[in-house]
Amino acid sequence: MPFHIQRFTNSLKDHTDKSVQEQVLQSIETYESLTTPAQTARWINSLVDNLTDLAGEEVAKGVMEACGKQCIGKSLLKEAKKLHDSSQDIDELLSKLNDAHIGGGKIKRDGNIILASYERCYCGSVSKTQQPISTIYCHCSCGWYKQLFETILDKPVRVELLDSIIHGAETCQFIIYI
Repeated sequence: MPFHIQRFTNSLKDHTDKSVQEQVLQSIETYESLTTPAQTARWINSLVDNLTDLAGEEVAKGVMEACGKQCIGKSLLKEAKKLHDSSQDIDELLSKLNDAHIGGGKIKRDGNIILASYERCYCGSVSKTQQPISTIYCHCSCGWYKQLFETILDKPVRVELLDSIIHGAETCQFIIYI
């Protein structure tokens, strides 16, 4: 799934003040003229770096997490909820999610946490290039997992990024605290 300006703009408006929004969004017109994956990746990195400089790391992570929560499709959430409803326990649910390849197909429980990993970067805007991108951008996937498990379990969860492919790791790795 590629980067979506509207999702980012919506998230930015929900997490920052008008001054930060205006400064960060100044370069939006440039995005439409980008023609290669490398150009797109450099632009996204610059956008995230600018946001981080203006609003701080935690706010930038929150913006990207909010983007990820918007990124997960309603039909996928509906399918995941059906899998939950037909499962006897969390382990059976995770097995069914893995079989359906929802969440990367590598989800397992360890006590009160869920460990999840991707063997490839699913973001079309960065996976097509070797351009370095801030790990803050990867918090989009944290939001994706957060939306998935909050919907399935009908309770708040916290997601932590452990490592990412775009920074040289073999897999993207996450902890979901349930």
